Amino acid sequence: MPALNRAKSTWDILRTVSVGAILQEAQTPVTLAVVGPEDRRTQALRDLYAGDAASVVHPELRVFESTSELAGFPREPGSFDIVIDAGGGRVDPPPGAAIYGIQDIGDWLRTAQRILDQRPDLALALARRFPGFRPEVSRRIVRDTALANAEFAMANALPGVFPALALLLPTASVGDMLMLAKNQALMLFRLAAAHGHSLELRDRARDLGPLLGNAFGWRAVAREVVGVVPGGVGLIARGVIAYAGTVALGEALLRLYAMGQKPSRAQINRYYREALADAREAVGGVARRLRGGGRRSLPRK
Repeated sequence: MPALNRAKSTWDILRTVSVGAILQEAQTPVTLAVVGPEDRRTQALRDLYAGDAASVVHPELRVFESTSELAGFPREPGSFDIVIDAGGGRVDPPPGAAIYGIQDIGDWLRTAQRILDQRPDLALALARRFPGFRPEVSRRIVRDTALANAEFAMANALPGVFPALALLLPTASVGDMLMLAKNQALMLFRLAAAHGHSLELRDRARDLGPLLGNAFGWRAVAREVVGVVPGGVGLIARGVIAYAGTVALGEALLRLYAMGQKPSRAQINRYYREALADAREAVGGVARRLRGGGRRSLPRK
């Protein structure tokens, strides 16, 4: 019976997420060009496709020797959302073109980060089409969700509405747990979209259900937190529990979506430990923001 109840709860949580909105975001049209001499273009395409330059088949990608030598390169402003200069191809570009020079910025990772900083609206669309964006987009999805969950858990503790042990005893704070789980479900669908997977509810429920049921109980995180957070279970501990649990789940989902491998219990425990190492600093920033009156929120999907 507990397994049936857990499956029903997982299904109910997943159904609260607007999958259509996420899919629409992931399918946003995006036009991208790569310019430069052949050798540098080839390397840029390997970066864009995470090592497989032969995969250049996406209809929204165009490749040019340089912006001045080919008559086919559009001259009107706004021809492309993004132009990646692989090196030596930035000659007489169209007015207003958003050009990102890999050599100028430093390397592919910094280039991807710059693009995502300036065009966060295209993050899911870029990741779904081009694997080279997936690691950075995924990192941002997981961290943003973890911070949002930490802030939610801590903000609800401020008025003293819930007892300090609420997150250690899920039955004492059902509302908290449902909101944290809903944010995690949103993270799951966004990660799946970024990796080009189906967003069908039944497909994704198979991913989240066993992980939540068998390995990602909040009590498991809480036992670790009590040992590393001074003062035991207080405001900071609530945030650390929410943050570390969300990051650990995100890392497990990434292993599943990026490599097709379900994590072992030992790997899950490692994700917890690594998340805890980062959680105290991250949650400290959340606490300062809450004291200053700021709030973080996830997109409502």
